[in-house]
Order: sequence, then structure tokens, then C-alpha cells
Amino acid sequence: MDQEVASSLGVACHDIVGRVLVAVGKAGPAQPIFSSAMDVRGAGVLCALPALISNGLFAHTQEHLRQPIGYYSLDSLLLLFAFLVLARVPSLERMRYLAPGEWGQILGLDRIPEVKTARRKIDEIIPDDGAVAWAKEMSCFWMKLDEDLAGILYVDGHVHTYCGHQTELPKRFSSRSRLCLRSLMDYWVNDQQGTPFFVVTAIGTEGMIHHLRTTIIPRLLQEVPAQPSQAELQADEKLHRFVVVFDREGWSPLFFAELWRDHRIAVITYRKGNIEAWADNEFEEKNVPTVFGNTTKMDLAERPFSHKSCEATKTKPAVALREIRRSCDNKSHQTSIITTLMSGEMGVLAGHMFARWSQENFFKYATKELGIDHFPGYELSEPPENERIKNPDYVILDAALRRNLAKKKKIEAKCASLLLDSNDSKAVATYLEKRGVLDQQLGELNEARKVLLAERRDTAKHIKLADLPEDKRPRLIALARTQFLNTIRILAYRAETALVSIIRETISRHDDARALAKSLFTHDADLIFYPDSQILKVRLHHFTNPQSSNTISSLLSVLNQAKINFPGTEIRMSYEMVSDPNPTSQDL
Repeated sequence: MDQEVASSLGVACHDIVGRVLVAVGKAGPAQPIFSSAMDVRGAGVLCALPALISNGLFAHTQEHLRQPIGYYSLDSLLLLFAFLVLARVPSLERMRYLAPGEWGQILGLDRIPEVKTARRKIDEIIPDDGAVAWAKEMSCFWMKLDEDLAGILYVDGHVHTYCGHQTELPKRFSSRSRLCLRSLMDYWVNDQQGTPFFVVTAIGTEGMIHHLRTTIIPRLLQEVPAQPSQAELQADEKLHRFVVVFDREGWSPLFFAELWRDHRIAVITYRKGNIEAWADNEFEEKNVPTVFGNTTKMDLAERPFSHKSCEATKTKPAVALREIRRSCDNKSHQTSIITTLMSGEMGVLAGHMFARWSQENFFKYATKELGIDHFPGYELSEPPENERIKNPDYVILDAALRRNLAKKKKIEAKCASLLLDSNDSKAVATYLEKRGVLDQQLGELNEARKVLLAERRDTAKHIKLADLPEDKRPRLIALARTQFLNTIRILAYRAETALVSIIRETISRHDDARALAKSLFTHDADLIFYPDSQILKVRLHHFTNPQSSNTISSLLSVLNQAKINFPGTEIRMSYEMVSDPNPTSQDL
């Protein structure tokens, strides 16, 4: 009878009493209950538990998230979503291919929820604006963990393409695909090591400067810790609140001056446009500090930089700019950097600028390993009405002008290739006839071009979403779920990075540290529970080579020193490496 009931509840549902009591409202969410099990698939992900807790997985959840109704508690669901990210499960849809019972053993439950249940639970967890509020709290939490890294912030956009048909998103150029694709734009804010703090999703096409001015900078002013007081800023003209680093998309000396005058925020970016080369004798070799304590040598030079937008006026003070150049490629190319940061050597500032590649590396890694390009649902929501996109009428007129120009060039090429072979009257008549037809076509195209130019001139290039017809207005896709899961992804990545930093202390090849951590999270392990002492021991078998086993063994020693309990219980976590790396029964 019990087997029939369990079968009706679903695969691996052996907690019949608990599920029935929850279903009839006689009990709350299930509490983790562990039992010993051997060779649990993927149980090595439990090694990330101390890092997840220290990076705030359960911080501020009571204020901004809700306890879901049913069998699964908030702590169990948060832990499940974080473990899925670390185990490289790219989307909720892929949960259907996991072994639910074995994943349940990792969480102390009989099984994990199905895909549709997981999606429903996320909606229950997130109240109105709960995902945004929790993301902001977590961003402040992470910035306070290392205030030095929070003082230099990197902003870059990541095109989040959409291939569905529920809404017509505006098109953007994707450098990865080298195509204009319908997409949203995610603006990520990272530290110098490429570790993210938060992400802002935009549907509009105004560009980075607009979103920096309206969304990102106001948020940073509230969240960045250890900012100098107004009195300190007035006492020191070179003192700044924090530094923002971005690529050429944010190039605007007028915007740089605005940030410095209004907020005393310094910027570092690449100079846009053609530049004249500086003399080779101006450059000198400098030691440039890079991320993770490394240094490199660069040939650098510096000059003051002037721009009319930064000059003094009757009401506004002047803003000083510095131009730092790097001579590279055997002195055949010079890279120009512009900054409003007056303090600091040029080698240090060059290191800040070129560390931007850490953020690019994060995008590449997170796209492949963390699934940041996946949409966790299909629900549509209204975007802010003040967001602006390219006016569809302007796009149509612009495309028509481009087609007109292409036809005009094609006819002009025909005119150029049309030659008079002889002075024979018949040949001249034929030539004049053909040339007349082409001239007539050119005249018609020129007249049509004048009309199109006038219409485009009178048409606004950008338009507010509120001004579009409702049936043509683009919508955001699963915004709350995406924001919630992006926060989980950031937290999981930060936890992984914390473990990687420990692994790097004992591994000979530092570049292999993250790959070894990934292998650890998908490693099988024995779960041995001692009910008398309330200890859950995670026993990992040796890896494929002694070097990896020794490195992981050292990591486990550090994890044991944390002395953490499994969330929601008094069960102490313990880790060890077991079995002989060279069994005596193994044939040589």
C-alpha cells in the first residue's frame, strides 16, 4: 500500500507522511533529515556550502523573500538553486534530466521538485519588487566584504538575445554573433577581478551613458561603502568617491565632466576616434600591477588632455583630464586612455584600465558555465514607460534611404561602365538612349532621396515606449525570475571564486584551479550521518591524479575549520578524503 501511495506521489517520494501532512495543512515545510548513503552522484557540491553561507546565501531573505507554501522550505530552495548553478545545470528546464532522489539526499529531502514546481516556487518566493530589493541588499553585502575592490567598478553591457515570438524586442548588434538580433541589454557591474556585484536589465536602446546616468550611478552612490564625506571632498580637490571603468561605448567628455562636477566620481576609459602618434622617446617602461597581485611591464607616456566640455565656465569649474598611452605591438600601435582621476601613477591607472578584460572573461565564462543567457520563463511584464527605443518609423525611413543609396551607387557604376565605342551615328544613338534611361533613374532616385531625408529629419530617432501602440510595445520576459536567478548566479560564482582562491594556494598551475573546483562540484561522494553526534560527513573519493587529490584534501581541511551547520539544522558538516589512491587490487 505504501508503495502505491509513494508511486502516486512521484518518483523517489518516500516521505509519504510528511508530504501528506503538508498537503492537508497539518505541518509546515519539510526539515532536512539525513541518512547514510554511498556514492551519491554529485554530492561533492556540498563542499561549496561554507562558501555559500559566508557569501550571504541566507542573508536578508526574511526581509525581502517569502516562505513558500508547501513541502519545500525557502532555505532548501535557495540551496537547491545555488547547487544547480555550481553543478553546471544551465537552466531550470534541465532539472528534468537530473536524478531527483539523489539530489534530494544532498538536501536532506526525499527528492527535489519538478521543473514546473520549481518555477512556481520562485514566483511564490518573490513578492512585488522582492527580487530587486534582495539584489540591492546582496550587492551592498558583497561590497562591504572587500571595500577596496568596491572602490573601482567596471561597467559593461552584455547582449541577452531572445529567439521567441511572444514579443518584438528591439534589435541590437551582438559582437558574438556579428548580427543585429532582438535582445535585451544586461549592464553588469563587476570588481577588478571580474567578480560581479549586480546586473541591470534594460529594454531601451539609448546606450550605456543613459543607463549609467539614470540607473547605475544613482545606485552606486547609495551602495558603495566608505565614500568620503562632503567635508573631505571640499578639503581635497583631487579626492573622489569611487572610480568607474568602461569601454569606448561610454566615451563622452561632457559626461565625464558631469560625473566629476556633480558627484566627484572619477572615470577611466579608452579614447575614441583617430589619434596622432606620440614620439617614441616619450614612452618609458613601467611596472604595471594587474589582477590577483601580478605585474607586467608596459611602455607608457602621459600628457594632460583638454576638451571644450571640461573647460571652466561662469558657473562651472574646469575638470582636468589625463591621457595615458601605451605603446605596443613593437611600437606600431598606441592605445590611449582618458581619465579624470588625478591621483595615482600612470602605471597603476593603466593597470585599472586593462583589468577590464577580467570582466570580458567573466562574460565568456558565465555564458558557458552559469547560463546567464537562459530565460527562466515566458511571462511578459511591462517595462518602464520612460524607457526609449529607436522609433520604428525612423528605422523604416532609414532603411529606405539605405536602399535608395545602394540603388544609386549601382546605377552610377553602370553609367561609369557605359562607353561610346565609335562615332558612328547608330552607336551614338544607342549610347544616348541607354544613358538617358540611367539619368532618368538617377533623377527619380535623387528626388525620392530628398523626400525621404525630409521625412526622416521630421521623425524622432528615439521614442518612449509609452508612445508606441500597445500591440507594438515590446515587453520584458520573466524579469523577476531572471533577476532572482541572476542574484543566485552571482552568489554561486562568488562562492566558487572563494574556493578557487584557496585551491590556488596549493596547486602548481593556477589556471587549473577553477577547472578543479568545477570537477569537485560534480564529484560523487559518500554521505555518512552520525545521529548521536549530529554530524554529516561528506567523504570524497580520490581524483584522477595525486596532485588534484592533495589539493582537494588541503581544501577540505580549510572547510572543516569553518565548523558550519547544515542550514536549518544543528547538523555539523565534516569533510574528508577517503580510499587509497592506488588500490592494492589494481592491476599494474
